[in-house]
Amino acid sequence: MPKKSTAKAFVPKRGRPTADQLAAIEQTILTTARDMFLGGSYDAVAMENIAAVAGVSKGTLYARYPSKEALFTAIVENRVNQWSAEAAQQDHLLSKDIGERLRHHGHTIAHSVTQPEVLAFQRLLFATRERFPQLSKAMYEAGYLYIVRLIARDIAEAAERDGIPARQPETIARMFVSAITGWHLQESGEHPITLEEIIGAADGTTDLFMAARALW
Repeated sequence: MPKKSTAKAFVPKRGRPTADQLAAIEQTILTTARDMFLGGSYDAVAMENIAAVAGVSKGTLYARYPSKEALFTAIVENRVNQWSAEAAQQDHLLSKDIGERLRHHGHTIAHSVTQPEVLAFQRLLFATRERFPQLSKAMYEAGYLYIVRLIARDIAEAAERDGIPARQPETIARMFVSAITGWHLQESGEHPITLEEIIGAADGTTDLFMAARALW
């Protein structure tokens, strides 16, 4: 049974809509469509149904998104960008210590791979990847590459600050991310992985990488 949308249907007001009202319409459409896609399947959701649940006219919906593919693309890009922004909120509170920063990034990855919405989007993208390869690319670039580049930057800055050369910051960053996500992928095939377990794996990965810092 399709998941009930968490969005409130938009209630139109008389007169020309303000910027805030336009933003509210946009958010209602995206939230409604997201909930409907994740609650059922891509093929089972019709644009007309999205418009009805969101409380907007079909004309309003199609004026913003001329096709279901365009709407689906906007939803994925919107959520990936939001996840990246949320993950970066605590970055400014960290010290410059590379060990602390790696541990923080490891915990961020751990939370990400166990987040129900992220997992739901991954399943949906897997089911539609042949039709929408650009969406998998968007999630790869805004999700995976975002954290890789963030870690690589931290490694390069720490190397300059601490006087320890870093020959391949991005390669090390990719290996760090893959070590945690790969562990989760393999272990979750055997039994459900708790957040505490993957955080423990992330901490272990950080310890191993820090012990081998001279090889970076």
